[in-house]
Amino acid sequence: MKISYNWLSDYIEWKERDPKKIADAMTVGMGEVDATVVQGELLEHCVVGKVLTKEKHPNADKLSLCTVETDQGKKQIVCGGTNVVEGMLVAFAHIGATVEWHGTERMTLTKVKIRGIESEGMICAQEELGLTMFPAKESDGEHPIVDLTPRKLKVGTPLKKALEINDVLFHIDNHAITNRPDLFSHIGVARELVAMGLAVWKKQSSVRKPKFPTTDLPFRTKNTIPTLIPRYFGCTISIDSLGVTPDWMRQKLEAVGIRSINLPVDITNYVAQELGMPLHSFDVGDISGNIEMRTSKKGEKLVTLDEVERALPDGAIVLSDDEGIFDLLGIMGGLRSSTKETTRLLYLHAAIVDPISIRRGIIATNHRTDASTVYEKGIPHSAAETGFYRALELILAHVPGSKIASKLEMSGKDEKRDAIILPDGHATKVIGMPIKNTDSKKILTNLGFLVTAKGKDLIVVPPLWRKDVSGVHDVVEDIARIIGYHQIPSAVPMAPMRPPMRDTRLHTLRDSLKESGFMETLHLAFVSSELLKKSGIDPATALEVENPLGSELSLLRTHLFPRLLETAAREQRVNPKARIKLFEVGAVFEKNGTSHQRITILMTSENSGKIEDDTMLIVKEAMNHALANTGYDVPEISEAHEQSYAHPGRSGALKINGKGLGLLWTLHPSVSQSFGFTGAVGLCSLDLDTLFSLPAKTTIATPLAAFPSISFDETLPLSAGSEAQRVKAKTASTLLSSINVQSYYGEGAKANVTLRFSYRSDEKTLTEEEAKVEHGKVMKSISN
Repeated sequence: MKISYNWLSDYIEWKERDPKKIADAMTVGMGEVDATVVQGELLEHCVVGKVLTKEKHPNADKLSLCTVETDQGKKQIVCGGTNVVEGMLVAFAHIGATVEWHGTERMTLTKVKIRGIESEGMICAQEELGLTMFPAKESDGEHPIVDLTPRKLKVGTPLKKALEINDVLFHIDNHAITNRPDLFSHIGVARELVAMGLAVWKKQSSVRKPKFPTTDLPFRTKNTIPTLIPRYFGCTISIDSLGVTPDWMRQKLEAVGIRSINLPVDITNYVAQELGMPLHSFDVGDISGNIEMRTSKKGEKLVTLDEVERALPDGAIVLSDDEGIFDLLGIMGGLRSSTKETTRLLYLHAAIVDPISIRRGIIATNHRTDASTVYEKGIPHSAAETGFYRALELILAHVPGSKIASKLEMSGKDEKRDAIILPDGHATKVIGMPIKNTDSKKILTNLGFLVTAKGKDLIVVPPLWRKDVSGVHDVVEDIARIIGYHQIPSAVPMAPMRPPMRDTRLHTLRDSLKESGFMETLHLAFVSSELLKKSGIDPATALEVENPLGSELSLLRTHLFPRLLETAAREQRVNPKARIKLFEVGAVFEKNGTSHQRITILMTSENSGKIEDDTMLIVKEAMNHALANTGYDVPEISEAHEQSYAHPGRSGALKINGKGLGLLWTLHPSVSQSFGFTGAVGLCSLDLDTLFSLPAKTTIATPLAAFPSISFDETLPLSAGSEAQRVKAKTASTLLSSINVQSYYGEGAKANVTLRFSYRSDEKTLTEEEAKVEHGKVMKSISN
């Protein structure tokens, strides 16, 4: 959005005249100003020149040799312009001028030789001097120069003076004001500047509503979509000719990048920029029959003003007559009904249209215009009446012979705004600095709000053009931004900044199992009834998924080990002799829909018969190690209820502090066989919810032994009293540091176990003789 400083000056008296300070204030309090452009920056040392002669360059086919009359006499110029002719008035840059070569890189002109011919300046194209008000035409060729001949300017006049280029343009980022359609206008921006204290209003004359004749329109209008066109104004105007656009209007339009077309069209564009209300004028002579406001059908076509035939989508808002669609309402008018030199009867209309439909039309046609950009923001209904009467006033004042030729066509009503209560002190509380009610009232009044007092509270009615204000929070935001966010004192929060307590127990469990060589897995929480049956679990105990992706994912898991068994079996098929050590943490689900967290540990191995290869004992040892690191005692093991998936003689229930914790077991041979395991599979499953409900002890590290140990292995018969023997042994010698099982062999009454007895002193290195003496005491205690 381009906003002109000079145009704003028509409505306001500036308190602050520095464009940079104005732009900074607008950025802070209204919307981001991307750039501040001072017009005529490249016009120093540039004048109006006249081409006296034109000859072909002797050494280049595409260059001309021209003589140009300037304020410094005649200059010889080498020119590549394709449209240059003798007698043409041109934009001429003297030596020392700065130009943008082909609109890109800036360069300062010097006297140069081009293909052997000296050139004393430059005949410029519009992009080289930033003269966007002179767009190139296709008929001008590939490299056109600016043609000033129609302006009838005096040769040698400085371009700045000749073109009256002395404006400052503020380029406001559309994204920063996307919720503020009122800011897509000079009046809307002027209102903000007054509220921010940068300017005061000049005395403005109100727009007068003219008298309309009782003559009917030359056609009937039918609005079949009143919900999509909720407000509408229109009438016909007879004219003698199109007239000539006044210089002041043309200059303002060109300053914001709008090319002058003809006076009626320029007036509609002027009002759109002034008030933010797009309008359109039609040639009544090109309208056939009655006008219908409707939505398009997919496949219908329209040739728009840019002479492009566009295929319309289903649901675009259009105007049609007996010959078909002639206007894509809110986006672009049709070429057939456009205002042209032969037009003698205008139909001027102002319509409010549904912003969602406009946006869909923009996307479907891949065509965005200035009008559609504003329409899609949601123009308030009141803008239609204001814009219509302003355009009508300008047409009657400036178009030759203009007279209103019909009665007013009008439909719909303006919106009504509900009052918002701003409680006393609320702005102070929210903003964080003292705000007086008188200051709030002044700010809101300058923004167009209707403000009255009710006791100490303020009753605020938002203006019709502020559809973005819906509650007291929006009112406070307006007060804060006009005061200036940078004016609000900053304060460091006084709340204590303590880090939250972290529960690292699960991480410790995981890390400990990984240290023991177990790999963590992660499976989906869904299983099939076939997998549960294969694992020895009744599928009827599982919760069914209402809309499963497939039968293999139709149930919620009741245990973690079925998927672990599936993964371990697949790994064993790849590497039959590998020891597979896995664990998983995850939720399991009951039939009633409740869930709890569990951890399951699994290990596979070959049947070697050695105690060191017993998978259940290895899993138990890893579990005990992980629990000890986490701060828990070794669980008690007791007789377990028989489970269809557990070996009946090799399973035990785990308890801590009398609470059931889980199960330690060897997989049932039938289940093991169904998965194809060649050896025993040991498993352990713990209920983490139960475990973590118990407080963990603080783990106290013990120092490493300072002196080495001496060990002796002894093979003893395994009996029911073996554990008692180990207890006796620990009391027989103070130097006995540990007794560990090394191996186990045999069966039943003939079973034997090899124990390793380790001896260590905390004061010195033991000799073998000293260790043997202590070992003798231990063995004697065992044999008694």
